Amino acid sequence: MPSNSDIQQIVIKKSNDLIEARYKLTLEEQRLVLLLSSTIHKDDEDFKDYEIRVSDFVQMFGLEKRKAIYKAVEDAARDLSGKKIDLSNGKERIYASWLSYVRYIEGSGVIQLRFDKSLKPYLLQLKNCLHGFTQYNLATVINFKSTYSIRLYELLKMEVWKAESSGKNEFEKSFEIEEYRRILGIEKKAYPIFANFRIRVIEPTVEEISEQTELNISETKYIKTGRKITGITFVVKIRQTDETQALKLEREEEPPKEQPHPIIERLISLGFGVETAKQYKTKYGIKRIERNIAYTLAKKQEGIVKDIPPYLNKAIVEDMGGGWEVMQSKQNQEKAEQQAQAAKREQAAELAHLKTMAERAGVPLEDLLPKKAKGGN
Repeated sequence: MPSNSDIQQIVIKKSNDLIEARYKLTLEEQRLVLLLSSTIHKDDEDFKDYEIRVSDFVQMFGLEKRKAIYKAVEDAARDLSGKKIDLSNGKERIYASWLSYVRYIEGSGVIQLRFDKSLKPYLLQLKNCLHGFTQYNLATVINFKSTYSIRLYELLKMEVWKAESSGKNEFEKSFEIEEYRRILGIEKKAYPIFANFRIRVIEPTVEEISEQTELNISETKYIKTGRKITGITFVVKIRQTDETQALKLEREEEPPKEQPHPIIERLISLGFGVETAKQYKTKYGIKRIERNIAYTLAKKQEGIVKDIPPYLNKAIVEDMGGGWEVMQSKQNQEKAEQQAQAAKREQAAELAHLKTMAERAGVPLEDLLPKKAKGGN
């Protein structure tokens, strides 16, 4: 596990085309990509089988209290191998995979991963990138609780060198709302009401970035076309090194924040905003949330759910998992009863067969019955 000073030196480098690509990852998947990116050496000409220790991952991102974290990391690595990136540009359509290889031996605590070769132009030999590249310290985003915060930070970080090379310490970055949603991989059906999109996606990321990095988003402007909000502009001030250091020291001096309840972290990992997750825990309770998470994931497995956050939100509010849980319990009970009855029928058939054999052989039935093991002293 790298020391704190070592972590401060770990640099993430990505091509700007990759930063602006359209994809959606969970927080654990995004963290795996970051950690895997940090193992690339500047002179690497091809991807290797990079090895990640789950214990390092857990300590680096402060997940020691997270339940079943080893399985969560394993699942994230497995799921990441199937996630796609849309790197299309103009008339050129480019679709790539994140990983081409994942190997994990249960109980080893070590995962071997390899970036897909299609990502070589976006992660290796970046000095030759057509549209340039962006780099930043991993420590800057290591405490982010939202995958959207990492994405927005990278998008804003792209603009820093332009502003600083012009002698400015402030810049603006604008997006059309539909473009921004595509970059973040948020489907049209998710957050159809803009207020929900603002509360769950925009505001938490603005808060995290402004509180934890050298980029202070001083204002968020919403652009309207008629009565509809169609664009967004982030006004960003670049903190000087001493200001950023002072902010870091201020955070370190603050009393440690109470560790979020696992159900809150679970909701956050499934796309909920921090405040919404807290409110739902208080309002609906842990058991209701747990059964509706199980219900939503089961429906996703069936192919019914395409985008988890809006479906899960509706499921929790309407307690759609309540009836489903009762039905599942009933089905499990019926299955257990059927298995018990089948076992009895099998036992009865075996006994009938032994009786027939005993009659034909002219011996007592007891002679053919299995002998019971006698306990020794």
